[in-house]
Amino acid sequence: MNSTRNTLPAATRKKAVKLLNGTVADLFDLYARTKQAHWNLRGQSFFALHKLLDEFAATIQEHIDTAAERATALGGIVEGTLRDSVKHSRLKKKEEPASKSGQRDWIQELADVHAASADHVRSAIKKLTDEDDFGTADLLTDIVRDLDKQLWILEAHLDKK
Repeated sequence: MNSTRNTLPAATRKKAVKLLNGTVADLFDLYARTKQAHWNLRGQSFFALHKLLDEFAATIQEHIDTAAERATALGGIVEGTLRDSVKHSRLKKKEEPASKSGQRDWIQELADVHAASADHVRSAIKKLTDEDDFGTADLLTDIVRDLDKQLWILEAHLDKK
C-alpha cells in the first residue's frame, strides 16, 4: 500500500483495494465478453444489438477506470492487466457461443455474466458498508445500478412473449 492522508483505517483501505481489484478483474472479463458478443452475434436484430452492446461495453469500461482509480486513491496498487483479469475474475469460465449461434445464446451468456458480476459487486458493497467505507460502497452502488439495468435489457430480449 502507498501512503496517503486518507483517514480510513489502513485495514479498511486494504480490504477495499482487494474488493476493488476483484471488481476490476470481473469487469474486464465482462467487458471482453460483451465485445466478443458485439463482434460475433448474428440475426435479425443484429444492428440494434451490435450498437447496444457497444454502449454496454463503454459503460463497463468507464466503471473499470473508476474502480481502479478509487483503489489507487486509497493507496492501493491496481492489478489491472489482462493477465490479472484472467487470473482473478470470479466469473464462471465457459466457452462463448460460436459465431454461428443465434442471438439468444449470446444474450443468455451475457445475462448470466451480468448477473454474476452484479452479485459480486453487491457483496462488496455490503462488506464495505460494514467497514464504514461509504465512498467506495457508493462508487460500487453506481456500478451495480448499471449492471442491473444492462441485465434488465438483456433479459427483455430473452422474453418469449
